Amino acid sequence: MKWMGTFLLTCSLLLVLTGCWDKKEVEERSYVVAIGMDLPKGIDINEEQAVDVTFQFSNPKLNIKGASPSGESERRDILTLTAPDLVTARNMANSVVTREVSFSHNSVLIISEELAKTESFYRILSTTAKDREVRRETNLIITEGKASEFIMKNKPEMMIRPHRYYRFLIDRATETGLVPESTINRLFAITDADADLFLAMYGSVNENQNESGFQDEDQYIAGQVPIKGENLVQLIGSAIFKEGKMIGKFTGEETRIIRMLDNTSITRDMFSSFPDPLNKKYKIGVRLKKSNKTEVKIKLRKGAPPKIDVKYPVEIKLLSVPSLINYSNNFENQKKLKTALESKMKENAEKLIEKTQKEFKSDPFYWSLYARPLFSSVKEYEEWDWTNKNYPFADIDVTMDIEITGFGKQLKESDIKKVID
Repeated sequence: MKWMGTFLLTCSLLLVLTGCWDKKEVEERSYVVAIGMDLPKGIDINEEQAVDVTFQFSNPKLNIKGASPSGESERRDILTLTAPDLVTARNMANSVVTREVSFSHNSVLIISEELAKTESFYRILSTTAKDREVRRETNLIITEGKASEFIMKNKPEMMIRPHRYYRFLIDRATETGLVPESTINRLFAITDADADLFLAMYGSVNENQNESGFQDEDQYIAGQVPIKGENLVQLIGSAIFKEGKMIGKFTGEETRIIRMLDNTSITRDMFSSFPDPLNKKYKIGVRLKKSNKTEVKIKLRKGAPPKIDVKYPVEIKLLSVPSLINYSNNFENQKKLKTALESKMKENAEKLIEKTQKEFKSDPFYWSLYARPLFSSVKEYEEWDWTNKNYPFADIDVTMDIEITGFGKQLKESDIKKVID
């Protein structure tokens, strides 16, 4: 009986050794670091399922110490093909790519605005949910022009590894608050819940920039920022999605306000400018930080839309005062500054809320999460209909809770009169 036990133990150990039967070596795979999707030319997407897919691959030579892409005049790491969807395009790519195409390292999905505005967009994108290599935290960028052009014209001089470039670009743009957090997982969650608007990052490589004149730093959308240089790629503002289809855009400023009012979005330090209340000729530079969660209280009213009370907490630190007015030591000036900032930020928030109610008739702040617990069942909540019958007509009151926490590294301002004398 002892030999029988030894035999069974040996057989059981053999089962453990079978776990590597499908392994692939690194050099046997070609890793995609960016994917673009466009409308195919000459094909009616409403009649026939098709999409142009652009792949940008990681160049393994760039990971070798001392290797340089200099001398390569063409972008041989990028290819575009037409396929029924993103998943089938991967196998089609192997007709020209010698290694197995893998999505496991891909971190960004770039969609053209033209495709995002079609009824078929969400159907085609939803196929990615079934592929185990497509990560749910993949970032989504909507471009003003073609996605293939956005990828081709992304030529950062200081970054030769594309996978690191996209990661740094998205992380920094998200930290500034000028673009929303937009992952595939968030798109699926919000769209399937059928109650709120989904916001995606908005980008452009418009070389003939549609400049709208000088504006504050956050009042642009991609394609309008007056930038000169070799790399004209811009990432600012957000594309608005309702029921899986793009219906409009928000500026960088509007995107920032939405992120501050949305408790599901992580907000970090943001830099902005406001008119100096004591000298309208100048603007003060400030750092904005969300100190606590936005308080959202929804009160149901029989036979009438709900009443929504919003308390908007913000910590502000002064960074620049070109007017040289003393705010750090003059408490009367501080009081006027705080009142002016509260008034301006309240006005901006109310204007944006009114825009979402009248123009888009839906909520980008994810406030439906506070309405759902007020009902005893999912059916009762769905019949109440947050999107169509209640949010567009809700009575919303915004209260600012501003605290000025600092006045910069140097408290004392220069005496300009003495300087001129």
